Amino acid sequence: MLLGVVLLLVLASLVFSALREPVYEAEAVVEILPQGSLGTGQDPEVFLEEVVGVVNTGDLRQEAIERSGWPHGEQRFRQQLSLQPFVEQGSEEIGLAVRLTGAEPETTTRAANAYATLFVERVDQLSDRLAGGSLAAEASMQSLAAAPENSFLPRAVMHALLAAGVGVVVGGAGALLLESRDRNWRGARDAELTLRAPVLGVIPDYSPEEGEV
Repeated sequence: MLLGVVLLLVLASLVFSALREPVYEAEAVVEILPQGSLGTGQDPEVFLEEVVGVVNTGDLRQEAIERSGWPHGEQRFRQQLSLQPFVEQGSEEIGLAVRLTGAEPETTTRAANAYATLFVERVDQLSDRLAGGSLAAEASMQSLAAAPENSFLPRAVMHALLAAGVGVVVGGAGALLLESRDRNWRGARDAELTLRAPVLGVIPDYSPEEGEV
């Protein structure tokens, strides 16, 4: 039972790994700084959100799609794009993490980098006009996204090892449960453990099988 459960779960995990569409995440980081210093009491996170709200438009996403060759359309690009403003505690470093998920690592990386690069260009173009100048900002690329590894083997091995571990636990528990419910004696040792008394001898069962004369 133990071996059968392990083999069944490992086989199922390999089939799952082969059929499941992989998901990769590419991340590019943009540094966004105000031109000058923020006013007293002005929250850097609020400043970032306002800048992103002005710059992140449908035109920007469409241009990133065209520049990168993203094949899945603007709606899916918008759904799989995640913009995460960040403020480093204890420093003046503030910026935006551009994260994009997709099934093709090269396409996903290229699209994330295209969007981040265009975001920097758009901030530079609109810096003097953002909310009448009150949101004047400058942006620069801090890091580009790197293409993640596209390998079936590591994922399959990881899933198989996880399935084997689960199979050992489930199969072992099932075998112990069946063993505890089995009331048959398979030898003198079982009889001694059940009766809590020594067994002096065992008489083999030579009775004929059903249908024998």
